[in-house]
Amino acid sequence: MSQLIDITRPLHNGTPEWPGDTPVAFDFAARIADGDAVNVGRLTISPHNGTHADAPYHYNDEGIPIDQVPLETYMGPARVVDIRDWDAITIERLEAIDAGSAERLLLRSGAWSSPDVFPETWPLMQPNVPAWLTAQGVKLIGLDAPSVDELTSKDLPIHLACNAVGLFIMENLLLDDAPPGDYELIALPLRLRGADGSPVRAILRTTD
Repeated sequence: MSQLIDITRPLHNGTPEWPGDTPVAFDFAARIADGDAVNVGRLTISPHNGTHADAPYHYNDEGIPIDQVPLETYMGPARVVDIRDWDAITIERLEAIDAGSAERLLLRSGAWSSPDVFPETWPLMQPNVPAWLTAQGVKLIGLDAPSVDELTSKDLPIHLACNAVGLFIMENLLLDDAPPGDYELIALPLRLRGADGSPVRAILRTTD
């Protein structure tokens, strides 16, 4: 029997946001305890808080927004790879583990040493990796780090390298309970018209 593994980081007041981005804020506009008929929440969020999908529009003003990314990008066969001992993500290391045979590649770097402390460093893809991945048939790269680029990057070379070859990006996955191997990924973004990204509820289903 297949099992479900939730690979979504919980969102809550205090979830660390990218420095300078909008923090998560959740409270109640109405509460039964205060005499209202129902509980009604109120949420402020950035599309890039927690586990999320980047739209090409996030890093390319001519790119498509999240509501136009094909849904099949975020559903289908996926492979989890443990890269916690890697200094960098290179073609040679990916070739050595046959990572190019996965349509959706999810990389566990262990970047988040604590869920309450925003990480400052994580393994980065070399600039030639996105083109190599798409040449192998990979359509989505997902990682447990906050970005495919480094924290201080202003020109986003890896985002742009992914954009140039049509490789889609998910960030801030929670892969601690997902052993390396092959799964089915289900991680649909919200249908936010014209948005630069979206939170996702990312799930892995084990395959028999």
